[in-house]
Amino acid sequence: MAAPYCTGCDRSAPLTDRSSPIGTSGMALLSYARYKAGMENRKSQSGFTLMELLITIALVAIFAVIAVPSYRALTADNQIIGALNDFANTLGAARAEAVARGQTVIVCPSSNATTTKSPTCNSQSDDPQKWNTGWISFVDVNGNNQFDSTDTVLRVHGPIANGVTLTSPKGGGAVSGFIGFNRMGFASPTFSGKTDLVVQACATGTGHVRGGSLKLVLAGSLSSSSGGC
Repeated sequence: MAAPYCTGCDRSAPLTDRSSPIGTSGMALLSYARYKAGMENRKSQSGFTLMELLITIALVAIFAVIAVPSYRALTADNQIIGALNDFANTLGAARAEAVARGQTVIVCPSSNATTTKSPTCNSQSDDPQKWNTGWISFVDVNGNNQFDSTDTVLRVHGPIANGVTLTSPKGGGAVSGFIGFNRMGFASPTFSGKTDLVVQACATGTGHVRGGSLKLVLAGSLSSSSGGC
C-alpha cells in the first residue's frame, strides 16, 4: 500500500521524519523554545526573597515607631481644640442670647445633657469644677441662678472625648456651679471674688501632657491660649 502523500516532505528521508516538514531537528528547536519561554515566565512570577521581606518588615516597624506618637499628639491636640471651641461657642451664644432677650442666661455643667428631655445642672462643690460630662445653657426666667421647669433650655452638649479633661480651677472664693451672663452681656464667673475665669483642657494619654485654655473676663470677652497643663 502506498504511503500517504505529504506535501513538503522529503521522500528520501526515513519514514520517521516524513510525518512533518519540520523534522527531528525542528521539533528539538521548538521544545527548547517552549522550555525557555516557560523559564522566563517563572522568573516573572517570582516573589520576594527572605532578605527582601525582612528588610521591608524592619522599615515598616521604624516608620510605625516614628509615626504613631506624632499621630497620637495630633489627635490629642485636635480633641483639645474641639472641646475648647465647643465650650467657647456655647459661652458666646449664651452671651448673645442674654443681650437679645434682656434676661440672664446660665451655662452649667450637666451629666445628663443629652440623655433626657429635662437635663439638670450638676451640684458643684468640688475643686476644680468639672465640665467633662457635658453642659447646658438656659434662660434663667425667674433669676434664681438655678435650672428649673420654668426655664428655657438653649443648648446641650454631651461628654467630651475620652482622655481629655475640661476644668475650672477654683483659685479662691466659693464655687457657684455656673457661668452667667446678664442682659448687658457681662459675665458672672463661677467663683466669687474673681475677676475672670480660666477653663483648662488637658490630654494625658500621649506620653506627655498637652493642653489649652479659655479665659473669660467679667466684660464677657473670651481669649484662648495653648499649654498650661
